[in-house]
Amino acid sequence: MFSFSHLLIGIGFVVAGILMVKYTFAIMNMTGRQEWIEKYTGGGTTYGIFKLFGIVLVLVGLLFATGFGNNLMEFLFSPLVHIFAPGS
Repeated sequence: MFSFSHLLIGIGFVVAGILMVKYTFAIMNMTGRQEWIEKYTGGGTTYGIFKLFGIVLVLVGLLFATGFGNNLMEFLFSPLVHIFAPGS
């Protein structure tokens, strides 16, 4: 079901994700290296993790804006329904 507020929030997520991917170096300069990330993934991977998070934000924003996210989540988690369904 279409909702104007979902469209605006989704567009906001997309814009934030694009800015996060484009300005990863500036974000890294503001926040500094994330030692806990680099401890497990290797040196210099904070940039990659920030870019990956930005891409995920764009995808989630598109799904949320179009209203397709709920259908996708139902499809992905449908095998687990019988585990969490009460009384089954």
